[in-house]
Amino acid sequence: MVQQLLSEQLVIILNGLSGAATLFLLGTGLSLIYGMLNFMNLAHAAFLPLGAYLAASLIQRTVGAVGGSLGFIGLFVVFLVLLLVVVPAIVSLVGLAMERTAFKPLYGLEDDYQLLATFGIILMMEDAMKFIWGGQPVSATAPSNLLGSFTLPSGTYPWWAVLTILVTASVAGTLYYFFEKTRLGKITLAMAEDEEAVSFTGIDTRSIHLKVFVIGISLAALGGALYLPTASMTTGLALEFVILAFAVLVIGGLGSLKGAIAASLIIGMVQAYGSYYVPVLELALVFLLMAVIMLIKPTGLFGEIEA
Repeated sequence: MVQQLLSEQLVIILNGLSGAATLFLLGTGLSLIYGMLNFMNLAHAAFLPLGAYLAASLIQRTVGAVGGSLGFIGLFVVFLVLLLVVVPAIVSLVGLAMERTAFKPLYGLEDDYQLLATFGIILMMEDAMKFIWGGQPVSATAPSNLLGSFTLPSGTYPWWAVLTILVTASVAGTLYYFFEKTRLGKITLAMAEDEEAVSFTGIDTRSIHLKVFVIGISLAALGGALYLPTASMTTGLALEFVILAFAVLVIGGLGSLKGAIAASLIIGMVQAYGSYYVPVLELALVFLLMAVIMLIKPTGLFGEIEA
């Protein structure tokens, strides 16, 4: 009985960490872009399903082309390269093209104009993905099936979800090192505080803007690519994810990496326990938590930029 209970708690915690991983990869990019560019980009959430849809196409084509001829290790390496490198790179190029054409004219506008414009863009991106991949759910479970599951007293759990947690933890550590230990990271943080002062030093702030934008988009695409093997994608998920991404932003604090990590973990656990014990209130609990944080600390847990 006790072993069964502990096993159930372990599954809930792993589900919470897995959900937090997806939220972190999505919410961190949104937070960085807002913190650096002061650009409230609702359309950011659409790059997660775009990464997932692209990953599905690449996985299906790879399985169809090579099948089992590569063996376990060869196929696993191919899947990792596709999901961790190729998908984020391709989606980043799409994001870069959109930054130059659709997003750049919105910089400097009031937040409400940016919200309205980027909401229109997210709807157009949703329709574009529906046109390309159709309205039916899309899945590609080959990477997860390849790794299999491990056994617990309460059932089995996919190794892919564990891999997602480990990859995201590595990304979080890399981002922390980048911002705290590298010159470019420190310049980026300085620009978030006072961009004009940084520009007086002769640094090309526009170039750094683009780098931050591409990092943010690639993180969202990576989140979609890692999310896909244990789930299926349907149209409309971008609108669901944008709500959760803003919850990360509000709870963690604008432009804060520590805040994004903490908020993702908190929301992931609230969703996991809510889904298990009170599934009808799963999303309501996230909003309740958000309201409480806003009442207690309007700038978020680690807010570094005044709202």
